[in-house]
Amino acid sequence: MTALALLRPFVLARDLILALLVLPFLFPLRVLPWTAACALGSFYGLVAWAAMGTARRAGLVNLRRAYGPSMSRAAAGRTVRSVFANLGRSLAEGVRFSALAARGDRYWETLYDAEDPELEARILADPRPKVFVTGHLGSWEVAMQMLDLRLGGRGAAVARRVDNPFLDALLHRVRRGGGEIIEKRGAVAPALAALRSGTSVAILLDENGGRSGPFPLFFGRPASTRRTPALLSALTGAPIVVGAAVRRGSRFLFRLALLEPPAGAAAPREVRDATGRIVAIWEAWVREDPLQWRWIHWRWKTRPGGSQETYTRRDVRDAFADEAPRPAEVSA
Repeated sequence: MTALALLRPFVLARDLILALLVLPFLFPLRVLPWTAACALGSFYGLVAWAAMGTARRAGLVNLRRAYGPSMSRAAAGRTVRSVFANLGRSLAEGVRFSALAARGDRYWETLYDAEDPELEARILADPRPKVFVTGHLGSWEVAMQMLDLRLGGRGAAVARRVDNPFLDALLHRVRRGGGEIIEKRGAVAPALAALRSGTSVAILLDENGGRSGPFPLFFGRPASTRRTPALLSALTGAPIVVGAAVRRGSRFLFRLALLEPPAGAAAPREVRDATGRIVAIWEAWVREDPLQWRWIHWRWKTRPGGSQETYTRRDVRDAFADEAPRPAEVSA
């Protein structure tokens, strides 16, 4: 028996203990009234804000470089704090929404407004499988669950499985319905198979795409982005649907944009251009609701040429070295 096999029971025991420690934090979000659950989620986010120094610094640097001298250090600090609170609330909304959806009485539809009902109806009536693209704007957990409900559990989602199998099972239970989960690493082949079998696929696309991704402009700066959605669309003829559930008071405005498959049978230029169009749509939505986007992600970390940004205290000082005398606030 190998050493790894001998350690396996101890690793599973550790993972089980960690999952049990998470339960007391998730359970109130599941059972509290909606408003109370959202308030508790925001509190969790503020606790994370106090503890996660690197993420705070990443948010400060990202905001300054995205908005330039008009973004003061003080305004960026307040924005980052609000972003953490929004992330906590988004977690709470996702957990609480899953309880509403499980009731089976379609009560969840009372929280939902379509920005363009005609476009939504046209997308749903189109029999082709689709590549749904979303990101960490508004309440993305709610957006994914709304999509799953609209598709009747017939879709698939590309996501990274949590290494802890107990946490992975728990999160899968509270986040989605019966749709398939495709492991993020090596997702192209199974996602391609799903689309060719008639199953729509959902993908998060506002994260750093690494050195191999194209670099479309995002807030005026090259941002490495995975080409997966555009590539899948070009290879299968599936349209690309960009979507997000942004918060409007206690309700969600579901935003949609439709892109037809790239021409050219997955030609690199066509895939790159389609990726750029997706990113441009996403940027426009983020600009309208900047406090609802995850600025603390290392979105611009990978730079063209292979270099990487860092988020040290010195980086923050350098970013705000030429601070403008009249700061601009980011509004909700």
